[in-house]
Amino acid sequence: MKKFENIKNIKEFSAIMRDSIIDNIFVNKFIKSWFILRYHIHKSSFRDQERLIKKLIKKSENTIWWKKFWYKGIKSIKDFQKQTPISHYKDMEPRITYMLKWEKDICYPGKIQRFATSSGTTWWTSKYIPMSKEFIKGSHIKWWVEAITLYLKNNPRSRLFQWKAIVIWWTFSTNPYTKQNNVWFLSAIIQKESPFIWQHFREPNNEISFIENREEKSQKIIETTLNKNITSLSGQPSWGSNFLYKVLEYTGKKDILEVWPNFELFFRWWMSIDLYLPHFFHLFPSKKVKYYQIYSASEWFFAVQDSNLANDMLLLTNNWIFYEFIPFEEYGKKNPTIFTLQEVQLDKDYVIVITNNSWLWRYVLWDTVKFTSLDPRRIVVSGRTKYYIDVVGECVTSDYTDKAIMEACKKTDTIATDYHVAPVTYSWWDIRWAYEWIVEFTKAPANYKEFANILDKELCNANSYYFDERHDTKILWDAIVHWVPQWTFYNRMKSKNRLWWQFKIPKLSNDRKHLDEILKIIWS
Repeated sequence: MKKFENIKNIKEFSAIMRDSIIDNIFVNKFIKSWFILRYHIHKSSFRDQERLIKKLIKKSENTIWWKKFWYKGIKSIKDFQKQTPISHYKDMEPRITYMLKWEKDICYPGKIQRFATSSGTTWWTSKYIPMSKEFIKGSHIKWWVEAITLYLKNNPRSRLFQWKAIVIWWTFSTNPYTKQNNVWFLSAIIQKESPFIWQHFREPNNEISFIENREEKSQKIIETTLNKNITSLSGQPSWGSNFLYKVLEYTGKKDILEVWPNFELFFRWWMSIDLYLPHFFHLFPSKKVKYYQIYSASEWFFAVQDSNLANDMLLLTNNWIFYEFIPFEEYGKKNPTIFTLQEVQLDKDYVIVITNNSWLWRYVLWDTVKFTSLDPRRIVVSGRTKYYIDVVGECVTSDYTDKAIMEACKKTDTIATDYHVAPVTYSWWDIRWAYEWIVEFTKAPANYKEFANILDKELCNANSYYFDERHDTKILWDAIVHWVPQWTFYNRMKSKNRLWWQFKIPKLSNDRKHLDEILKIIWS
């Protein structure tokens, strides 16, 4: 017990106890057993959805929303759909503003105590998502536990709780109306509300976590974790790989396992990891490292990967969220077809509509998903309603461009870090369009023209409508491809003071705003 001999205060004692707990093999086994005992298969039932919508309506009695849409006579899902309009954030924003001002009984019985700010979804525009106590407990905390449970069930030899995890880039901001500190990024809320024991297994400490400058925060995290046993990291693939490359740059090591030999898990948020896998295989040259996907947003925790090799996720359907789905080709129409969970089909793009116990009513998310299985229900995120290209009816989403660029990299022995695509129009004797790409490489192609040709061909293979417009109607011309070195997209976000993990440069855009701004950086 020599470690306790020179203790000067309670803070030092707590630090020693924390490290003692984390180094304890018994504690790791005990916590794993607790998680695995909680394991259960999520078998979705449409009856659960029917019961849920009745509970939500019942609980909203005496709110302004309930009175406005006169929910007293609702007896079925069809009644609910008939009486409640489809809403986007801009439709809900006036009511959310009242809630931000701490007015009660708007869409939720009582006052909303906390809000999640979401800047990544619309890129520059902040959103404020109301988060009731039931919502935090029943969604984000519960399903975070479920995600870890599924991982431990599939990996019983895990030492995840024998040492520590890095959870990065969370902070809070001020309520614009009340000036309270009750507006947080989602990651901050998860950390703040997580069980006390979890704080023992998390790095960095609160002092570092609340540093607003991302580069300073990253540097502090690196400096304070190099001599600790790190088993996992959670975050977006793009930000996660950037952070890990900075670790290698700081340490001079060849890979992350030389820095943290017991690293075993990267928890990735909804972004597809396929484009980034060559980087992670370089960072972690070992099959023991697993990559588990979580699909969450400020509005809810939707799905989680439930096996080691899966590329899809189990849709979580049995707790406080009512799902509806709009076929992507009908999105934006005045009266689109609306499907319930019982009516969806495999391999079709759907826009998600949710009603939840944070009192978002028939609220449209930006994401599109495809079902890969109906029993149980599993999904992949296929794109975003805001980020697609459709200039001549080709309807290209990011799952198509991801496939194309990965195949082009494979066939040219290159490694792409990120990309952005937007249309360009030529107006001579007629109007013709083309796709203009900016691709960031860590390993650039030997022949850029060959890469551009293969990229265009692979997009034709992935999307038949794009092929038709390229080769039948010939409205679309040859693709234009610009290459940029690694860190270009990172520097772009830095120049805009957007280095939080919530902010992302979209992969696709139907206008040229982002592309032209990046081209200015290239040509300046």
